[in-house]
Amino acid sequence: MKSLLAVALCAAIACGTAAAQTKTPPEKKEIKIGAASTGITYLPAIIARQLGYFRDEGLDVTIAAFSGGSKALEAMLGGSTDMTAGAYSNTLTMAAKGQKLVTIAAQVVCPGWVFGASKKNVDKVKTPADLKGMRVGVSAPGSSTHMVVNYILHKAGLKPDDVSIIGVGQAAGAVAAVRAGQIDALIVNDPVATVLVDGGDLKPLAEMRSADGNKQVFGADYPESSIYATRSFVDKNPRTVQAVANAIVRAEHWMAKATPQQLVETVPAEYVVGDKDLYARSFQNSRRCLSTDGVITDEGARTVRDVLAAFDPSIGAAHIDLAATYDNRYVKKAGETQQ
Repeated sequence: MKSLLAVALCAAIACGTAAAQTKTPPEKKEIKIGAASTGITYLPAIIARQLGYFRDEGLDVTIAAFSGGSKALEAMLGGSTDMTAGAYSNTLTMAAKGQKLVTIAAQVVCPGWVFGASKKNVDKVKTPADLKGMRVGVSAPGSSTHMVVNYILHKAGLKPDDVSIIGVGQAAGAVAAVRAGQIDALIVNDPVATVLVDGGDLKPLAEMRSADGNKQVFGADYPESSIYATRSFVDKNPRTVQAVANAIVRAEHWMAKATPQQLVETVPAEYVVGDKDLYARSFQNSRRCLSTDGVITDEGARTVRDVLAAFDPSIGAAHIDLAATYDNRYVKKAGETQQ
């Protein structure tokens, strides 16, 4: 009886090993992802790397942080990276120029930004309309933060060139720029948003972390941080793309259940800005924005298009095929296998 059980057990192990060996590996094992930020809304990719989810999918992933989405996009188009952790809106702006990009996983359902006036301008700036002639900090010129600032200015009756745009990143450089008086207003995500607001250095003019805040600014939730690549890369490497989507969705599932303390202990120490309690508060402040399934909704895509078209005539004139700018098949398949 024991020998039969041993034979059966060995057979089961052998079959499992054979199954693992016959699983088709990704077309490209080494993947470089350029990240527009290492803020809270970009955590799914970071968590997927930290917890070994990319490795479990047969991938060796390197994440390179850039000062803004435009820089990360340039790196991918230049061949330095394979994919970008950046704004979904970039797929639309590039589509208007004839460049085919496709988002394969959403990291958020809303951008998690705070747009505010610096402490020294609290008495001068009551609304965005009061920013005329002032210096506004964004992650990088041409980035998604820059585009949303343009939209907020448009709604306030100002033109993009009514202010001076200054790239300050979304990390320590943004904090320094505000505190040194180098800029008069700033758009930034967490944890820096919480650092500056809680410290009294930034007075919010627009809040894009809550449902009400997004509705006031955009009319609905505005999906921003995502994982995207060129259409040619996606078509040539479907198994690699699926592996990335699997890891991202798995990370999003983990984050949906994690406590702030668990998250702080998992995130690389250099991202915690030296204060674990503050980082935990930042996570709570932006938690609602984090996607739990990687899906970009049709409504979200339309909201982004409408926002961009409001101040950029080329978006409306291009008659962009929205359905071609995102592909939910990969994250939906990932969700099915992880249930």
